Amino acid sequence: MLASLNHANLSFGPQDVLKDVTWALQEDECWGVIGRNGAGKSTIFKVLLGELELDGGTVVRPTAERGIRMGHYAQDLVPATHGTVLEETLAAFGEVESTRHEMHELEHRMAEPDVDLEAVMARYQTVQEQFERLDGFTIRARAEGILFALGFSPEQLESKVMELSGGQKCRVMLAKAILQGQDLLLLDEPTNHLDLPSLRWLEGFINDTQAAVAVISHDRYFLDRIATSILEIELGRSRSYEGNYTDFMEKKEQELEIQERHFERQQDYIKKQEEYIRRNIAGQNTKMARGRRTHLGKMARLEKPLKDRRRIKFSFPETQRSGDTALVLDDVTVGWGGKPLFQTLEHFQVKRGQKLAIVGLNGTGKSTLLKAIQGEIPFITGGARLGSQVKLGYFDQHHRNLDARNTVYQQIQAVVPMAPKQDVLGFLAKFQFRGDDVDKPVTVLSGGERARLSVATLIREGVNLLLLDEPTNHMDIHSMEAMEDTILSFTGAVVLVTHDRYLLGRVADSLLRIHECRAEFKEGGYEDNQAWVDLDVGQEPEPEPEPEPEPAPRKSPVSRAPRGDAEKPAPPRQGKPQAIDRDLQKTVKRWERKVKDAEAQVADLEKKLAAIQTELAAMDPADWQAFSGRLEAQKSLETDLAYAMTEWEEAQTALEEAQG
Repeated sequence: MLASLNHANLSFGPQDVLKDVTWALQEDECWGVIGRNGAGKSTIFKVLLGELELDGGTVVRPTAERGIRMGHYAQDLVPATHGTVLEETLAAFGEVESTRHEMHELEHRMAEPDVDLEAVMARYQTVQEQFERLDGFTIRARAEGILFALGFSPEQLESKVMELSGGQKCRVMLAKAILQGQDLLLLDEPTNHLDLPSLRWLEGFINDTQAAVAVISHDRYFLDRIATSILEIELGRSRSYEGNYTDFMEKKEQELEIQERHFERQQDYIKKQEEYIRRNIAGQNTKMARGRRTHLGKMARLEKPLKDRRRIKFSFPETQRSGDTALVLDDVTVGWGGKPLFQTLEHFQVKRGQKLAIVGLNGTGKSTLLKAIQGEIPFITGGARLGSQVKLGYFDQHHRNLDARNTVYQQIQAVVPMAPKQDVLGFLAKFQFRGDDVDKPVTVLSGGERARLSVATLIREGVNLLLLDEPTNHMDIHSMEAMEDTILSFTGAVVLVTHDRYLLGRVADSLLRIHECRAEFKEGGYEDNQAWVDLDVGQEPEPEPEPEPEPAPRKSPVSRAPRGDAEKPAPPRQGKPQAIDRDLQKTVKRWERKVKDAEAQVADLEKKLAAIQTELAAMDPADWQAFSGRLEAQKSLETDLAYAMTEWEEAQTALEEAQG
């Protein structure tokens, strides 16, 4: 075990940040750590790093004293040196550099007259062996390879790190963490400043590395490709799930359905008992009523499940139905200073109900095209025409259609002032604004909340053509999901600019790719045209590999993430890779351990369930208080056993696949 938290509790003043969090990081795992903004994800990392101390529970930290080589990345890290990019990346390997320096000194001494050559040679051999143990002969080449993969040119490696942009500094710190983390990597939002080639290299590196990895990320496509397990932090509590993000969502949905049934069942029971107490507390059965009231007072109340995690089915019908054609572009070019960013787009139509995504590198003209359609800037040539009965709404990242003087409720009410209050509240609920949220001032909303309210305002205004420019930027996963549900439920046409591959794959039914000064259209979504879209980032196809046995994947077969596909850029130069047989052996061993743990858990739960069933068979049902308590315990154990059986089946299947 590399690191762990056991029943960890931590409070900041009156606020409980972590409540009974348990988590263990084992070798050869990749964890995706998810949760809403402010849920405590980064706090967990800080506890593991020794930057925060727990109020309760225990922590096992991944320290150098335990022989663990750990790398940590966060966006607020500050460079440790004022040197070059390469020097900063190697800064953590001071012992390597000092050993290299001593070797050079000894080499010079060997050429000096009157030197004790035997003693110098003996010392040189000792220092050289130490240099080899520290990977001194490969560390610089590995550092350069990682920096190249993260988008730095050979010339930039000699640039002063303090002269770099904020995004470039973040990439240097990420390279430094990757180089350090030969046993464990803790990465906090590592994808924010990466272009797609660098992002895909990082995916390949994480899948190939033998280090354990824990990643805090809101990039769900990234999590799908790299995670073997998910740690969810919700309301300060932790829950672990086997598999990638998509697996997590399926299991979470099932879990919420079970929790809702148990919660509703308990609520029905409580209502019946309260009604009995109300009718009998002053009558002949007052003693029984008082007993039931005492029982209710001691009952552990189930928390109401957070339903907003679940996919909610709703629709936003057009206030005014448009014609079949929503938008027409004729002979258009856009750009700045009279210089077009791409060749003329001769004739292009967006149909009613179409969900078109515009893809391409930064600076190719995606957002510029949206601004021209909106009328914010002029076209260089040509123009845009709206179809019959089309009302256009434009979403920008500054949310300029929101009035800072309003509350959430007032913002929507102002659009249709005569609408009943219940109608406004129901409309806001579709955008995850419920309860006290509707009374929040616009000025205190998070970025994700503002984005949702901005789109809600446009839809309430009756638009049937939405132009959306990076609608999920700076959102947590919860807000991203709500935005996706909104776009899918909107029956009008949508033109969308986004770098979010998960959003792209879920909502787009057609693509306009701007690449090498050309705008090209294709039917189908991201998954249907992934190779075509990938050419947009200069992805070169790898040469045909020589026939050889495929190595066993490092990550869980439960994960749906593609492994070792031809689209993945080559990893940086590293030491000699492990033999295929050893990789296979590790994979099989890991799944054998998971199967064994799952079997032990199932056996333990079955034993407990059998004991309760024996108790129930011997109990007097007339003793309703004790009988009810045992029934609740039985239901809880049955739920836990169902989850444990599912985990065992998944682990057993994965083991069989790994064994071939």
